[in-house]
Amino acid sequence: MEKLKEIIVLEGTVKLVTGLHIGAGNDEIKIGGIDNPVIRDPYTNEPYIPGSSVKGKMRFLLEWYLGKVDLNKGNPFSQNDGSLEARAILKIFGASGSDSEENKIGPARASFYDLFLTDESRKLLKERVGTLMTEDKAEVMVNRISGTGKNPRHTERVPAGAEFKFKLVYKIFDEEDEKLFNYLLKGLKLLEIDGIGGSVSRGYGKIRFENLIKKTLMGQDKEPVDLEKVEL
Repeated sequence: MEKLKEIIVLEGTVKLVTGLHIGAGNDEIKIGGIDNPVIRDPYTNEPYIPGSSVKGKMRFLLEWYLGKVDLNKGNPFSQNDGSLEARAILKIFGASGSDSEENKIGPARASFYDLFLTDESRKLLKERVGTLMTEDKAEVMVNRISGTGKNPRHTERVPAGAEFKFKLVYKIFDEEDEKLFNYLLKGLKLLEIDGIGGSVSRGYGKIRFENLIKKTLMGQDKEPVDLEKVEL
């Protein structure tokens, strides 16, 4: 592998178009309480978006988009079949140690950071929905015969309109890495189209990237990124 040639940083904001639920798990459900709490920063107790959630959903969508899904086992794509699409997935998101060595892929080119609330969103959420900065979304199962609802289930969501600070780092070792950067942008666009977190099929987790700026650290260049112009 060649030496590190360039580091690209993408920064901007992620705005929630609809309420977002990324679960924390809850072993104890209290009567009248939230069944599905959101994940929170253990230090500030504020909701946040784990970078792993963004990375995992983006890889999932790109694998389907590029036709690299294991239809038998459903495992993450890991074999380099020689195609540019395969190398894009493995280089951007990484492969296991043995796969990386066998396929001569090297380290994951993209590093995904946890997303924390912007200062303005933190202030607005506290003013409008309280110190927890979330909403209680109640859902019921409807009886197909009577049409009546029963057994309400309460899900905690970060409300629509909240904004999170977004940062992603992409490392370039060779010319192919430069070409694969466009696949990274395609992945971001697919996230906008589909969504992140739980219950996307029920309208949760729709997002929009705003004010994306691409910076090359070694060249000290900056330019805006418009996902509307990214072709799928």
